[in-house]
Order: sequence, then structure tokens, then C-alpha cells
Amino acid sequence: MLQRLLAAFRPRNPAAPAPATHDAIAAYDDQGRQVMMPRAEWRDKVLHPQLKQHWNTPDALYGTIQSALSDGFARELMTAAARLVEIDDRPERSHVTHGIVLLESGRPDEAEAVLQAGIRLIGETAALLTNLAKVTHDRGDTAATSDLLRRAVRLDPNFEHALSGWLAVERERAGEAGSLAALREACGMPNSWRARVLLARHHLAAGDLPAAREQYTAVLAAADVDGGALMTMSADLARHGHTGLIVMLVGPVYEPAKHGPQAGFNLLRACLETERVTEGEALLARLRPLAPPSFTRHLDEFQRAFRRLHATEAHA
Repeated sequence: MLQRLLAAFRPRNPAAPAPATHDAIAAYDDQGRQVMMPRAEWRDKVLHPQLKQHWNTPDALYGTIQSALSDGFARELMTAAARLVEIDDRPERSHVTHGIVLLESGRPDEAEAVLQAGIRLIGETAALLTNLAKVTHDRGDTAATSDLLRRAVRLDPNFEHALSGWLAVERERAGEAGSLAALREACGMPNSWRARVLLARHHLAAGDLPAAREQYTAVLAAADVDGGALMTMSADLARHGHTGLIVMLVGPVYEPAKHGPQAGFNLLRACLETERVTEGEALLARLRPLAPPSFTRHLDEFQRAFRRLHATEAHA
């Protein structure tokens, strides 16, 4: 886990362009068939026309920028990102996007200026501070980076990028003990659940189930439990072989319409593995009216598995 967190704050060479992650990029022809295009051709025939088409539409322009960023086209997006700041009615989104584009293009000073402009406009937010921290981290200022990330976490303890970045930087500064101290501090912040789930994961890995369960109990006691918390909690418990606890802890609070299907799938697997047929079939009945079509096949597979369990019990 820590290696993944550290990757978010690994220093980049400001003079180098963003790496090309693919030699070719998927596009679609007039018949909807996928074709692979060389990067330069995709840039000229797909990216530039899309940017032009969405020049006055903030949501579409933002989506195009995000997609192209993931393919390593940061330097092609600087003008479009500046345009987004001009037209977007969501200043946090536009300033963060512009700052990321500039930072990925090797322009940290300009990125800092854009992010600071966003703060002057709407005040400090977790997202703006987190991306400012990327600037200071690239400059090698670990103390400033840690301070910015800690402030971001205090603003929103469940903002994943801020929390992950802070843990990674503290891991660099003070090793495992530093990261764990930051994690415990984040657990004590109001409405914090993500840090508690991560701390529970730490306890599970150490074989301390009671300590992990203590953190889960605190998360589940909240008036509004996040679906992401249930998904992570159930996946971690399953990974360490505690499927019975998934049914015991997650089952009573899980609501399909509120918490999403993924936590429900984890709960179904737990019911199947622990042969809780009645609970599993009841959950299936609650999930079916709400699950998107892409999940229907998976629900059918669970249904067949529960029927096989029924048949096995009948012949026992």
C-alpha cells in the first residue's frame, strides 16, 4: 500500500515532458468500431477537434482534458486548461485542472500561481492544497509538502488524494512510525472514516482483529456511513479470511440504493462462502431492482450458486 501512496508524490523531472504511456491510442470510426491510431495522428484528428468542439462547454471540455491527460498529452492542453478557468462555473475544478496540466508540463511556478489564484477566489480546499503540495514536493520541500497535505486532510479527512499523499510523505520523512502517527491523527478528525478503514487494514495485516474491529465499529456508528467505507471494509475482511464478520458488520447497515452495488457484491460473496442462503437471497432481491444492466449477469451467477446450496442442503 505504501508504495502505491508514494507514487502519487514521487518527484518528477520538470524539464521532461509527461511520459507517453501508449504508442497508439484507441479511437472509434464512423461505424463505432475501435481502431488504434498513432499518438500524433490521434492528437491531430481526435484531440484537437474535440477541444475545438467543446471550447464553450465546461463539462465536456473538462472531460476531454482529463482523458487526454491520462494519455500523457499535458503540453497539448495548456491553452484548453486556461480556457476552462475562463468559462467554468466550478472554480475549484478548473483551477485544479489547469494547475495539474501546468505541473505535468514542467511549469511548476505557473502551476503554483494558478492554484494560489484559485485559493484567493474561493478559499483553501482540500483539492487545491493537495495540488499545491505536489508543487512543493517536486521542489524537494518536504516540510512544506507535509504541512499543506495536513491542512488539506483537516479540511476533508476523507479526500483520498490528500490523505494518501500525507501518509506517503510522512513515510518518506519518518518511516513506518511517521506514517502510522499521521494515520492515527487523521482518525481523530471529525467525520473521518477513510483513515479508520486504513488503520483497520494495518491491524488486519498485523493479525490484530480486535483492534481492526474497533475501528470498523467506529466507522459503522456514524449516522451516514459511506459506501466506499463498506466496500473497502468488506474487501479487506475477505482478503484476510474474515468473511463471517462481513455479514455480521456490513450486513445490518448496507442499503443498496445508498451504498452502491460493489459493497453488495462483497456481502453476497460472504453470504455464499459462509452458506447463509437466506440472507444472500434476501440481499439479491434488494439488489436486482437497483443494479445496472451490466451487473445482471453477476447477480444471476449468485442466484444459481445459492440454488446449488439449496440443493446440497436438501440432499444432506
